[in-house]
Amino acid sequence: MSWDLFDWSFAVVRKHKRLVLFPILSAVAALAGVYLYWHWRQNHHVGIGDYLWLVPAYMFASFAMIFFNCALAACATAHFTGDNPTLGFGLRHAGRRLAPILAWTLLSTTVGLILNAIESRASWAGKLATWIFGFAWGTASYLVVPVLIAEDRGAFGSLRRSAQLARETWGDQIVAGIRFGWRGVFLFIPCLVLGAIGANGHPIMLPVAAAYFIIAVAVLSAAKGIFEVALYRYAALNEIPSGWSPEILRTFQSRNDMRTRILDI
Repeated sequence: MSWDLFDWSFAVVRKHKRLVLFPILSAVAALAGVYLYWHWRQNHHVGIGDYLWLVPAYMFASFAMIFFNCALAACATAHFTGDNPTLGFGLRHAGRRLAPILAWTLLSTTVGLILNAIESRASWAGKLATWIFGFAWGTASYLVVPVLIAEDRGAFGSLRRSAQLARETWGDQIVAGIRFGWRGVFLFIPCLVLGAIGANGHPIMLPVAAAYFIIAVAVLSAAKGIFEVALYRYAALNEIPSGWSPEILRTFQSRNDMRTRILDI
């Protein structure tokens, strides 16, 4: 997978800068979920009353995060189909898929909580098995958000469809994760520099570093969300998004040929 694909993803973000707001809202929900989980783990005497508020609150944070990701996917889809990807369009489209999004939230969050509970109590072999299942789950559910937005399916149907597409895109998923990770390293270097300056006698730079960090995370998340929708449309609809270079197409086609040879063995 070439760097052209990531330059293309960031170019779409630059064209529709408002889409960065969705990852920011999603990150706020994610931070709320992280805080609740941290608070849960710090409390060594968790009672029934704690579960009564913790689980619904955690579910709500997960729902908000998935909902805004779906709104971003709807806007990315609008971009690919030539429509105007406004924030209102994304929110309305995600709102029309509210029931499947809620069902997927319940399913995915339940699986996540079960895996965390097993991992915290299992031996090293159990932890390894949990990690393997978690990796398989993440691969199978990689394209659930684009499926939820583009197809009229419920939570289980969207998962099955995503798993079906995963057989065609698993290599691209892995490489995308690695490449976005490396792009993120370079993207966050200025943040580390600003933070170091702020921690060494220039505290005024700390808010600048924090603001840069928030924007960088939002831009990277938006680019990744756009890539996922493009990958879904390429795999499900055989659609070539506008702006893909011949090098990008050769990369995908060569990987598809490799998958075919592997499956034929």
